[in-house]
Amino acid sequence: MKAAIDYSQKSVAEKEFISFINEGLKDAYNNSLLDFDTVFDELEERYKVTNG
Repeated sequence: MKAAIDYSQKSVAEKEFISFINEGLKDAYNNSLLDFDTVFDELEERYKVTNG
C-alpha cells in the first residue's frame, strides 16, 4: 500500500500564506526591510509599458 498525503487547495494556500508571513516577520526582526518607495519605483520602471 502506498502512503500519500493529499492536501486540499485551501490547506496548501494556508501553508503558503503562513510561510509568507513568517518570512516577513523574520525580515522585520532582523531589521532587513526595504524602503517601499524605492522598491515600488524599481518595479514600476521594470514593468513600465510604453505606447508606440
